[in-house]
Amino acid sequence: MSDSNNPAHYGLVLPLDGETRIRRKSIFESGSEASSPQTPIPVNYDSGSLTASDDEADQQLKEKSYLAYNPPPDGGYGWIVVVCCFLLEFFAEGPTSAFGVFQDYYVNEKFQGQVSNATISLIGVLNSSCMAILGVVSGKLCERFGYRIVPLCGVFTLSLGYFLASFATQPWHLLLTQGVLCGVGAALTFLPAAVIPSQWFERRRGLATGTVNLGIGVGGIVWTQFNHMLIKRISVAWVLRLTSIIVLALCTASILLIKTFQSTPVQQKPNLQSLRNRNLLTFMTASFFTGISSLVPFFYLPGYAKDIGISSGGGALITSIANGASLTGRLLAAMFSDYFGPVVILLCAYALTSTSVLLIWTTTSSFAGTMAFGIVFGLGYGAIFTQTSAFVAKFFGVDTLPVFVGLYYTVSGLGYPFGPPIAGVLLEKTREWGTPYLALKLYCGLPMVIALMAIVAVKVNTRRNAA
Repeated sequence: MSDSNNPAHYGLVLPLDGETRIRRKSIFESGSEASSPQTPIPVNYDSGSLTASDDEADQQLKEKSYLAYNPPPDGGYGWIVVVCCFLLEFFAEGPTSAFGVFQDYYVNEKFQGQVSNATISLIGVLNSSCMAILGVVSGKLCERFGYRIVPLCGVFTLSLGYFLASFATQPWHLLLTQGVLCGVGAALTFLPAAVIPSQWFERRRGLATGTVNLGIGVGGIVWTQFNHMLIKRISVAWVLRLTSIIVLALCTASILLIKTFQSTPVQQKPNLQSLRNRNLLTFMTASFFTGISSLVPFFYLPGYAKDIGISSGGGALITSIANGASLTGRLLAAMFSDYFGPVVILLCAYALTSTSVLLIWTTTSSFAGTMAFGIVFGLGYGAIFTQTSAFVAKFFGVDTLPVFVGLYYTVSGLGYPFGPPIAGVLLEKTREWGTPYLALKLYCGLPMVIALMAIVAVKVNTRRNAA
């Protein structure tokens, strides 16, 4: 029988029930493997048993399980999963984007004269770093214990961190509670939200994952205003306690409604050889430098606004608008990702963040200019973090999502300690320059340029491989 008449030539397999299924070939299969005809498994339709020899039966059954493919529903209960994962992102990562309000309060009021910006920024950095660096650990725990037990433990830890932080009387108390404990809890909570929606969608995967990531942008807006208004009215201690109660109640309800969807009867393990893939390594390089830059504006915009004569309310407004622009960027990226692909979206996003810092923020010291910077930076920042799951699913397959998405956040988390703390040191050391934030701005912008170059390299390499 010729290759064109052989069903295995098209990736068809015949399971034991006689139903023909389609196997999608991985883009990492070599040309000889992908194009060579596969020998179909002989099937006895009357008895339902394999006619292959006994010593080959187990191996063939295992291969059959891997080859059978059940397409995601691209909707249905998947949309409920999307809403629940949106809420997890809202409560796990949203408060991190609003930490600038806490930082301004801790430095200028609660611990005035006792600590520097660099020291207090470590609280937010520890939170983000723990959340990101533990991404791989969270992914492996979810594979081992399931996508319900792990995030429930995360929600309890996150809520406990905020509650204990409300009793802090020293900066190091906050480093351990609002920093480390909340970061660990967020790590166990947010990864399922980043992974599970991709299991339910294929054609609309970009829209689904982008919608989930809107939770961070919406959370940044809401938590910034929530913290700013209530810290003055009821104290920072009660703001943290209310946050603890809200997170515990609503995140627990969301997790109980989340279900997974498995496209293959036997889940494939990530191929460790993929770790040597040039596109993956380059993408991880972009992740590291993104980690250095991404939090700096959100941590320092409120203080920067006050230093250039803008009220604390105006600084909080700019931070909220930046988070709102991040929300818009996530939405636009979700809408266009399925049409242009994650690489093109990332190119546009990194171009926006780089130019906003180096061409807008470094040349302005007015309310309007700072607002313009917040909008443009927010658009790019929001689009970047919607494409992680889509990029991994496109190049490495859905089954690799827990490990490779966790790896992305881990590498990004390794960059966080080099971001706001060092930016704070630069700020303190360069105040006598007359333009104290110039060094901070340059330090924020240059790593984004490096990340942009890395994504350009991915695009060039992808086009070269396709040629």
